[in-house]
Amino acid sequence: MNDPSTRAALGLAAIPAAVYLLLLTFRTVRYLRASPAQRRVLRTARRIKRTWRRTARRTALAHREPVRTWEPGSPVRTLIPAIKVRRAAWGVVIEAHTIARIGLKQFQDAAEHLADAWRVPAVRAEQAAPGIVRLRAMLTDPLTTPLTAPATPQPFTLAEPGDTRDLGGQDWRDLVPLHRSVRSWELGVDADATPVTVATSNVSGIVVAGLSGYGKTNLLDARFAALAGSPAVQIAVIDGKGGPDWDRHQPRCFAFAKDNLDQAHAILTRLHALLTRRQHQISARLGATNLWDTNPSRPWPLVVLIIDEAHTFFHESKGSDPESRKRDQQVREITRMVEELIRKGRNVGIQTILATQKATGDAIPTRIRDNCQVAISFAQRTSEAATAILGSDITDHPDAHPRRLQDPAYVGVATLVADGKPGYTLVRTPYAGPAEHMDRLARITAQYVLDPLALLDPEESANNAPIVAGRAAA
Repeated sequence: MNDPSTRAALGLAAIPAAVYLLLLTFRTVRYLRASPAQRRVLRTARRIKRTWRRTARRTALAHREPVRTWEPGSPVRTLIPAIKVRRAAWGVVIEAHTIARIGLKQFQDAAEHLADAWRVPAVRAEQAAPGIVRLRAMLTDPLTTPLTAPATPQPFTLAEPGDTRDLGGQDWRDLVPLHRSVRSWELGVDADATPVTVATSNVSGIVVAGLSGYGKTNLLDARFAALAGSPAVQIAVIDGKGGPDWDRHQPRCFAFAKDNLDQAHAILTRLHALLTRRQHQISARLGATNLWDTNPSRPWPLVVLIIDEAHTFFHESKGSDPESRKRDQQVREITRMVEELIRKGRNVGIQTILATQKATGDAIPTRIRDNCQVAISFAQRTSEAATAILGSDITDHPDAHPRRLQDPAYVGVATLVADGKPGYTLVRTPYAGPAEHMDRLARITAQYVLDPLALLDPEESANNAPIVAGRAAA
């Protein structure tokens, strides 16, 4: 024992034991400090790693082949997909490398058996990349877990005309900061609880469809809340339902109407005039031909038109009496103006959001619907309705199909094509907040309301004030 070489050998032998003891101590401390939910995730992750080879064999996820295929009677070896395991707030993510004859389909077929072996409620499998299948061992499901919207941004504090501060020679209206929500829409989280966004810059049309009571109005509330705090946004609302849902938003709207066809027609006529004037003036005013090259500002804001239950305004009665003929003429003009706003509004900063229960051609004219760059679908009762809004490719993605969202647990869950995600994505949208919250937000941001047409042509605006809840705008 006194031999130096012997002591050195014993010291080297003790290093692995010390490392193991240190690792064990770290894991123990981490486990003790974790919450009950986190402990369950830790236990599940360890179980999956510890039992994987046995589990793969028992669930037909192992492949047996001869060691030397050219030699009869060669010994047989068992190939098992290599895995990497990482923890998530909702469960465990397993990335498995595919091997011969063991691919996505085999993992999907084995999902129920894996859930039993790992003692989790559900396992979902998807293709993460070529040669890699991602398994999600779900202890909780982010899609069925209620989500609260982030705190609404506080309104910006604006300088007023006559402010004596040194603005470096710039107009105070040009110094308004731009909220990030103007360029993108943070919709919620996906099945992995990761944020889902869609770009809204260079977008002129958005269509939102789904059965009544499954989340359309709440989604629009959340969008309204994200935009209301920016002075670089002006909002108009036309509510085809005619009920009280949108009344609390009115103070933040430069134009507002319910299901009155005359008022809807008047607002769209004003917006169409704004479109025409912006097309003529954009180069001179902004020094660019696309607003998104310079960003929206208070003097040239992003104009967002929300038409809820939009199908109300596209239905022609085909009657022969004078009143019916007048109505049909208005409907045709409304359809033409909405179509042009969506086809031509992108570069001048006019964005139209259409909400309807189903986006089939009898509800939303296809020449309008198919020009919308963003499509979002909540629960649908038929494949026809789902295909109308999302396209025929949705039939190749049964896990994301809106028909499966009819379960009450999926109220507030929508299907869409999201930025940076392949195929279709299911997203849990957040609860936008109580009516009192929206009412307060609209009132404290009412100071930002300006008629965007008045910013281009004050005299024209004074002669033709837009409609606001059935009365002329002040």
